[in-house]
Amino acid sequence: MQNVPALYKAFSDADGDYGNYDLANRPYDGQKIRYIIIHDSEVSYEGTMNTFLQQNYVSSHYVIRSSDGQITKMVDPKDVAWHAGNWYINSHSIGIEHEGYAVEGSTWYSELMYRASAKLVKYLAKKYDIPLDREHIIGHEEVPGLSPSRQVGMHWDPAAYWDWAHYFDLLGAPFSKKTHALNLKKNNGIITINPDYKTNKPETSYNNQPLEPKSSNFVYLYTEPSFNAPLISDPLLHPNGSGTNVLNDWSDKAVAGRSYYKVDQMKDWTAIDFGGQKAWFYNPKGVNTVKGSGLMITAKKGAASVPVYGSAYPEASAYEKFSIPAVEITPIYSMPAGQIYVAEKATCSDYYYAKLFNKPETDHVVSGEDQYYQISYNHRIAFVKKSDVRIMHPFFH
Repeated sequence: MQNVPALYKAFSDADGDYGNYDLANRPYDGQKIRYIIIHDSEVSYEGTMNTFLQQNYVSSHYVIRSSDGQITKMVDPKDVAWHAGNWYINSHSIGIEHEGYAVEGSTWYSELMYRASAKLVKYLAKKYDIPLDREHIIGHEEVPGLSPSRQVGMHWDPAAYWDWAHYFDLLGAPFSKKTHALNLKKNNGIITINPDYKTNKPETSYNNQPLEPKSSNFVYLYTEPSFNAPLISDPLLHPNGSGTNVLNDWSDKAVAGRSYYKVDQMKDWTAIDFGGQKAWFYNPKGVNTVKGSGLMITAKKGAASVPVYGSAYPEASAYEKFSIPAVEITPIYSMPAGQIYVAEKATCSDYYYAKLFNKPETDHVVSGEDQYYQISYNHRIAFVKKSDVRIMHPFFH
């Protein structure tokens, strides 16, 4: 591994005009590192590093070369890189850029790259106590936006050709029934998406042109248990239409390793709660899933729906201690009553206030009383307040 520090510099005399990352002291400053975000860079290895070395207001902790798995460290994990497009996720994550292009992922995501990346992730996960699962090792495409408009514009890498199943095999945490053997009592309807990467070659398109069918990590989701039914659509991405087979259309694709609650089965088709909808995917004899585990949460009794957020920011009163403006928490979706989602255990809310260049004395970790559950809501992770939902008993049905 080589070390090439990303640019850290004031860009003008204006307060707050600096880049390309924030100084911190994670996790000792109170910011637990919970996630590792997998990116592809959409430029070359050298081009990626050059981007982080110039005034671009962007950075990542590590960059990995496709040809040989060479790793370059550019931001120390204790510091907050600007990589995810979501400040809450930035403050709790490590970003790893992989040389490559999402549309050409099957060419760029080499075995040497997978192995180097997995070795790095295993090291980081052990050091920072990050679970080796798909709730904490996620793609950039699975990072939510902080508002409805931001949700629509979030990135979609590393996309369909990243082999999550193989990657987790290399991590020593495969998507298999054995993975969850100790937690089967908690299962009761939770399934994990797991199509056979080598043989799963759905039709896709990009820039109005069909793509050659290639090994892919997702299953399409339909409104009914039929290939003739429309694909489901996200209310923000397609408010007046159906989902599409476009590669970067994340509204109708359930990706390997992500877990959902199974709500129905009709012959070869399985239905899950997904993004506020009942979504069907082809799953003959369970070929595209394995058993999953986790908490099951639903809206609290009496609520028609509950807000779904892109962060776990604190309540407004938590900021008063530091005499700094409260950050508004904007819902991105509403979870309908009666739907069930798979959640991580509740965590306390926080916000990292870092606004000035090289003045750590002005930085604060704001901790709140509100608690949140992280859930697999649609193609992306999301957050709901603990006070808005209730845990379903494993044998509620």
